[in-house]
Amino acid sequence: MKSALYSTLLSIALIFNGCQSADEPNPELEKLKAEKEAIAKEAASKDSTINSFMESLNEIEDNLREVKQKEGSIKTSATGGAELQGTAKDRINQDINDINEIMEENKQKLINLQSKLKKSNIKISQFEKTIERMTEQLAEKDKEIGTLKEQLAAQNIQITELNTNVSNLKTESASKTQVIEQQVVKMNTAFYAVGTYKELRDNKVVNKEGGFLGLGKKKILKSDFNQDYFTQIDVSKITSIPINAKSAKVITTHPTSSYKIEMDGKKKAKSLTITNSESFWKSSKYLVITVEK
Repeated sequence: MKSALYSTLLSIALIFNGCQSADEPNPELEKLKAEKEAIAKEAASKDSTINSFMESLNEIEDNLREVKQKEGSIKTSATGGAELQGTAKDRINQDINDINEIMEENKQKLINLQSKLKKSNIKISQFEKTIERMTEQLAEKDKEIGTLKEQLAAQNIQITELNTNVSNLKTESASKTQVIEQQVVKMNTAFYAVGTYKELRDNKVVNKEGGFLGLGKKKILKSDFNQDYFTQIDVSKITSIPINAKSAKVITTHPTSSYKIEMDGKKKAKSLTITNSESFWKSSKYLVITVEK
């Protein structure tokens, strides 16, 4: 709807522009063109993200179908009970191993999907519900596989590698999940410090360097700064840093286009709002703001 509106406005602008010289710039027309391009770019980005989500969900569903087929194959092979020959046992072993690998792959895909959905700016409740449904399906499938293993044991079909493989896979899966969780936490962890130059200097956070004869020195973060003075935050949740001072200045390296200083009615710096979290924290996970109170 918004794109159609801009197309209409652009057409009207082009009609009025006919009265101008072909070489004469039209600010309104250029503005409309730029806004239309921005809308198209945003739509393309969202389409790409949604397509990626759908592709992963389809892969998980395909994997679950494959697991179901292998379960059927195991049940068919186990019909002979304790009289199974070596080839049938080998086939059951292979199917069990394949199921374990497929289920591990599905769980990893779900973890990645949850991470992507959390990082994206697209808030679609249907995706969240679908991921929850997939998680429940995997849990249910784990139960079915457990029942199948019990049935094999009840038939005195001893799968020599089964218990060892399952145990190893569970340990490996738990270890991978822990590593991924730790990496996500680390990736989303940042620190900030706010204070006057004297406060920050006295607490061994900043100093001044450069200049000539004491003039023109620049405030910078110390190379051996005191990390204990900083406040830790989760950048996936925190996008506003309180300031509440007469004025404020960011002295660490962060793109100016990725944040803005919010002012209150009294022309005081109220807070720093991060408008592009990925860009803002890319150069440094430490934010230092000097203020005048």
